[in-house]
Amino acid sequence: MIDQFSLLFAAALLSLVFHRSWFLKPFTLMAFGGAFYLSMQGSSVGLAGFVFNESFKVFELVLEVVLFAYILHDDEDISITQTLFLGASSLLLLQAQTLLSFIIAFESLSLISVVMVSFIKTKAQAEGAVKMFIAGSLATGILFLGLVSYVMGGGVLLAPLSSDGSFFMNVGVFVMLAALFYKLTIVPFHSWAIDTYALVRHNHAGLLSGVAKSVAALAIFHIFSPFLAQHLSLSVPLLATLAVVSMTLGNTLALFSKNIAKILAYSSIVHAGYILVAFVAVKSSMADEGILYMAIAYIFMQSGAFLSLDILQKNYAIKTLEDIQGLSKYSPALAFLFTLQLFSLAGIPLLAGFLAKAVVFYAGVDAGLWWLVLIALLNSALSVAYYAWIIKSIYFDEGKAQEKLVSTPLAMVAQLILAVGTVWFGVYAGSVF
Repeated sequence: MIDQFSLLFAAALLSLVFHRSWFLKPFTLMAFGGAFYLSMQGSSVGLAGFVFNESFKVFELVLEVVLFAYILHDDEDISITQTLFLGASSLLLLQAQTLLSFIIAFESLSLISVVMVSFIKTKAQAEGAVKMFIAGSLATGILFLGLVSYVMGGGVLLAPLSSDGSFFMNVGVFVMLAALFYKLTIVPFHSWAIDTYALVRHNHAGLLSGVAKSVAALAIFHIFSPFLAQHLSLSVPLLATLAVVSMTLGNTLALFSKNIAKILAYSSIVHAGYILVAFVAVKSSMADEGILYMAIAYIFMQSGAFLSLDILQKNYAIKTLEDIQGLSKYSPALAFLFTLQLFSLAGIPLLAGFLAKAVVFYAGVDAGLWWLVLIALLNSALSVAYYAWIIKSIYFDEGKAQEKLVSTPLAMVAQLILAVGTVWFGVYAGSVF
């Protein structure tokens, strides 16, 4: 029986045949519809080392819905094909069970991410792609260095990560985590993301920062949390420090930025700090739910924000706070949908971003890390400032007169899908728990 991964991978290969054909987008939408059905049935990747994870079922469904929205938004054949490959590698990573299958799937996701940003049309996009390629190459080298140390210490690749091993095994695990934190944009492994997210095409930035990052966070937590739970004396102070620095530095830099894409990039670093709170609070029974809910909320709101920005950049060449002034006057629908996602990123109640933070912070309190949660709450309050500045520019500042937005109906349908997801998971948390 075919599984979701095989379906999307085969569809990605077949999509090369349909390039420059009207049938490509309908074909791709049907492929994601089929993957959604198979995920509903609990289909597992039919390869050794991969197991369907029932607790990730909701996220798999969310992932397929979000990528469906990306396809509706996009009109470029190469991007549609790349999104299919990204979906296939994401499902592979979510179902990885052994260390070897995890490494293979993670590197597959990283590779397609690099290929995606290499679709270059401008000098700025080339700069963003080069920075991501260099960072990705460095991360891969560090990852394999850690893997070698783990194996030399007696670790087994064709098995789940060992929680209790030799000194070299433990060192290898922490080195591998350092490499994986590049993908999560944890400080000090974050610098590449600021320019990459701001310089590459905004729909690609959404796939990188919203989709790939959420998938990676869940998969890394699934594989490494048993190990972290056995080494709390070292993992808690180390990861807590990284979480605090990521939240604080990201917020501070965002406050001084006028470029909207860079503000969202800094916001991504801040949310990486929130995600890391779940890693620190691994001994809490709520840590699993917290990381899952954070991934679901983040994939909706980050994707919605960057796709809104993609529409604005294509139609009005909007890049800065000054450019977006008065948006509500000439594009009220898009202004509202963009604002909704910004509210969710800020953690306004009744939206997914609020509950995601609440659950992660509760896990931190439950683990006795009240001081870390207090710092996270203060950072969350601070982040409202730069989201509010964007919203102020949209609704309360007078900008230059613009023609009414001309956007494809499918792109606006994609925005509505993401907005519904943000509201739904903000109101109906029981669908996850």
